[in-house]
Amino acid sequence: MNSSLWTREASATGTLTTGGGSAGRKKAADGIMGAYASILAEKIATMEDELKRLEKVREDIEEIDTLRRDAEERGTIRTQLEMPETVKRVMGDGSILVTTTKDGRIIEQYRKKPHLVAVPDDAAPKDALPSKKYKWVPRQNPLDMLQFM
Repeated sequence: MNSSLWTREASATGTLTTGGGSAGRKKAADGIMGAYASILAEKIATMEDELKRLEKVREDIEEIDTLRRDAEERGTIRTQLEMPETVKRVMGDGSILVTTTKDGRIIEQYRKKPHLVAVPDDAAPKDALPSKKYKWVPRQNPLDMLQFM
């Protein structure tokens, strides 16, 4: 057996060539470096395109921010803290808690009690009497949530 080694050439075909000593290794190294260089050039081009896109987005954001500041200085935009905000929460007992805040402070808060409906209680102990036991459960009405809007 001679001293030549089998080396894999870094090409798209992936063919095996016998390296005649250092010449074969040099050819394989050149193929690998060429493939690496092409991959690297593609990645750099992709990154440059992404960088240009992000720069444009940054400029757009700065322009919008400048317009917003100008409008606030002129007084054409009211900030969120100046406007009252109403929050509705459905509590565990079925009631609706309505809270109105302005400038971060509660200015009004009240609770709307739920409409209760009698339903048969299957968990109640069975007596000798045939009468059914009833329990009161809250019944949600979707219009109650719309009423406060």
